Amino acid sequence: MTSRTSLPALLVGFLSLTALFLLAAPPRKPPRGPHAEPLLPRQEVLRLVGRGHLQLVADYYWLQLIQATGIARNAEQYRDIYPYAELVTDLDPRFASVYGFAAGVLPTNLGRETWVNTQESTRLLRKGLPLFPDDLEMNVQLAYNLSAFHKEFGEAARVLEHASKLPGAPSYLPALATRLYAQSGAVDAGLALARSLADSAEDPATRELFIQRVNDLEMEGELRRVDVAIGEFREQFGVPPPDLQTLLWLGHLEQPPQDPKGGGFFIGYDGRAYSETQQRRLEIYTPDNRGYHWTQQVEQ
Repeated sequence: MTSRTSLPALLVGFLSLTALFLLAAPPRKPPRGPHAEPLLPRQEVLRLVGRGHLQLVADYYWLQLIQATGIARNAEQYRDIYPYAELVTDLDPRFASVYGFAAGVLPTNLGRETWVNTQESTRLLRKGLPLFPDDLEMNVQLAYNLSAFHKEFGEAARVLEHASKLPGAPSYLPALATRLYAQSGAVDAGLALARSLADSAEDPATRELFIQRVNDLEMEGELRRVDVAIGEFREQFGVPPPDLQTLLWLGHLEQPPQDPKGGGFFIGYDGRAYSETQQRRLEIYTPDNRGYHWTQQVEQ
């Protein structure tokens, strides 16, 4: 006589199988090289077979994403995080934490500031922000990616300008946005923002900060005008001009540049224009022996 399996035993077996399912990693694609990418089902298939339980399915692949992050040791393994994040956010687009977490861990430095997996990181942030437009961290992450990895300074400035108006935004964001506008060449946009911030400042120190930024941007506009003239001279003669007087004499500059502080201008060893009253130009990137760096040190 055979005995029927008891209900508690069935429950224990079911929970054990469920635990194995949750901990088991998905199969991998046949490797085209030394690395095998994870083989994930299409989200359309999961929507069909997991109808009514999509959040549970999304949670399963979120656990797999966390495990993939924990074992990642090289660029290819960090790249594996991306298909998990794509699938989870396809299944559950409102799973907000996935976008920022995955976008933050994906970029990988190969050394000497050579970064990979940056496009995937930015793609996730662009996917999440339409659903969470006022997520401060996600906005700042996107601005960082756009400026540091993709050199898209104008869009980075617009994203950072929006982020600077969100609740809890750090006080340095508006000034950093004006620097990014200057870096992109959109000096007029940076000026408009700085003037608006100066007019709306509630305390004298903040007002003075943005009045100074207005002066800096006006100076940068003059310096860029001289840079254009220097470029025209170099294109015509094959060498940089010896001084600004030569540019004026030949008509490359219609009128002398104006320094809001009353100083003079000169051409540096790098063939760019500089002011005697301003130590550095309004730029985010400064070359050194480690590459280029995005800084939040907007004022000393």
